[in-house]
Amino acid sequence: MSLRFLPALVAAVLLAAGEVRDVQTTPQAVVASPVPPHSTRSVAGEVTYVDSALRIVAVRESVASASQKGQKPVRRILTLVLTPDTKILRGRMPVSPEELRVKDYVVVRYAETPQGAVVLSLRAADVVARTAPSSPGAPQLPETAAGEPGQH
Repeated sequence: MSLRFLPALVAAVLLAAGEVRDVQTTPQAVVASPVPPHSTRSVAGEVTYVDSALRIVAVRESVASASQKGQKPVRRILTLVLTPDTKILRGRMPVSPEELRVKDYVVVRYAETPQGAVVLSLRAADVVARTAPSSPGAPQLPETAAGEPGQH
């Protein structure tokens, strides 16, 4: 037995006997844990189910992954709960849960809790029709038809 544990052993014996009167202890420093109480995760995928009344969203991962080496990769479907504190965006604009639609592409940050996966933030892709940009150095096509007089 090491001698450095002797004071702790004496204090334990005195506490058990109820004879502690003037035992001095050094205060323990409280160290903040670097790990949050609930682990946060992120997933990118497609919305497969929305129930705005129950505030539930199901998202299928866009990338298949294997939980263990050697297993076949699968695309999981996560059922997530929206809270009143959840930040929901479409592009950069805030939206309500009622505006989420099936087939929306989303990036979700959520926390694993004993009650399930709770969404911290959800960003839906802002679908915008895009056309090919015209480059400034590209030659302009004539707007007249080739069959008009004076054209060869």
